[in-house]
Amino acid sequence: MWQKLKNFSRKDPLIFVLAIIVIVVGATFGGLEAMHMTSTDTFCKTCHAEQRVGVRGEHYTWDKNIHSKADVSCLDCHGNPGVLGYLDAHVIAGTKSLLYQIFVSEERIVELLTHAATDPVAAEHAAPDAACLFCHSDDVNQKLRREKLISVGIHFRNIDEVKNPTYRTTYGLASITGEPVTKGVEPNHAKHIGAGLLCTNCHLGVAHGGELYNKPKMQTCFDCHDTVREKVQTVPANEDCAACHTMQKGLQEGTYVKGVDEMRWYMADLSCSDCHDSAFERPNTDKCIACHDDSYADIMTDTQAAFAERLQEVKAKYAQLFTERSDMPMGKRALFNEYARIIRIAEMDGSKGIHNPDYLDALFTRALELTEAIDTWTAPVAEEKAVPAVQKASAEAAPAAPAFAGNPAELMDIASAMEIINIAEKYVPAPTKPAVNFEHLAHAQKMACTECHSDPESGVLKFEVGEIKGMKNDFHDKLCIDCHTKQRVKKTCNTCHK
Repeated sequence: MWQKLKNFSRKDPLIFVLAIIVIVVGATFGGLEAMHMTSTDTFCKTCHAEQRVGVRGEHYTWDKNIHSKADVSCLDCHGNPGVLGYLDAHVIAGTKSLLYQIFVSEERIVELLTHAATDPVAAEHAAPDAACLFCHSDDVNQKLRREKLISVGIHFRNIDEVKNPTYRTTYGLASITGEPVTKGVEPNHAKHIGAGLLCTNCHLGVAHGGELYNKPKMQTCFDCHDTVREKVQTVPANEDCAACHTMQKGLQEGTYVKGVDEMRWYMADLSCSDCHDSAFERPNTDKCIACHDDSYADIMTDTQAAFAERLQEVKAKYAQLFTERSDMPMGKRALFNEYARIIRIAEMDGSKGIHNPDYLDALFTRALELTEAIDTWTAPVAEEKAVPAVQKASAEAAPAAPAFAGNPAELMDIASAMEIINIAEKYVPAPTKPAVNFEHLAHAQKMACTECHSDPESGVLKFEVGEIKGMKNDFHDKLCIDCHTKQRVKKTCNTCHK
């Protein structure tokens, strides 16, 4: 056969060379296409196809996770960044996996996959720290791009095209090795990485827990801190909640989100243990009643119900906007990231609004303003002075209200004669909270009497007052809360109940 090829190459050298080129190009093209086809999550699903959380259900859990929503696929995490990392993960590890599928028992495969899912060291081997930090850290991304051959111009997976800070900022993320997180618990990633911890020591199963976000377990923190505290004196005590739960403290102080008016919660000086008997169990209405009266149980449930309702209202457009996010211009995407951050903050506040009802309500208002700004966003004109999109949208949509001209003199005389009105004396025979001493004259000096009264001279209100009990009462629902919201007046209990 070799002699025939030799004779053919001498007889028709041009055709022989062309044939060799066609074979090489065809083999290269076929090989690349085969690598592309076997690099997809669909191919991985061939073996990991079960519709459940656990071994063999990895595609199912990934599909539910935020990583899939952000187009982070299997080989983006399961392999080191760069060409060699891709080849090692796909060719070497992939071939090994194929051989296991053919020659190794199902029981043994399940045992190995279970070990990789439950042991931090084995999990890091399957999904190396370098892959995590390549996307989540500017320093590591830039270091690996200097030291490794990341790409040869052929697209195999998304991670090799990640360039920070551009990539992470498009998602509104922090560079975890140099900045605090933008929401949730602040663990000081740089300090933990410097101490030799793997990402999987805390984030085991981050993409395969079956939830959109799979958060670290607090018990993991406590167990590790208890182990190392004797050697490392700076490890915070388990009772020092604010050392890590900076978001909750920021919400209570009313300072966590820039661009929203500061509203300090009137009980911000309480310690966490005043309400939380355990780090693992959230307080219920019994805790409120233990310090206050029975009506505070209604206050807690009503506040949480209102919080849940507003959260759903704010999230109404989230799925649609997230789908559109990748095609948004940078300015519009920045607005979306701010909107998404507020939603995530609200979702991560385990109190469901109790930590600072006024401030969280203001965050929801801000989120709705952002959705309007996203809908009306237009690219800025270079010659114009840049105006924030939210400010521009609100300025165009809401013309200035005319200044209040004052009430007639005869009505002001009535208000002066009844400068302070004790609401409880008139409507609540047995009040359970400090009575509202309504500053009648002060309100009449700022707003029209007809805002509250259908007949101001006779004092008839615009609604018929029913039972006054707990948060759900006619004064709250039909008068005070709505007006205070529009006027940006604090709605905490002690604003009026003094």
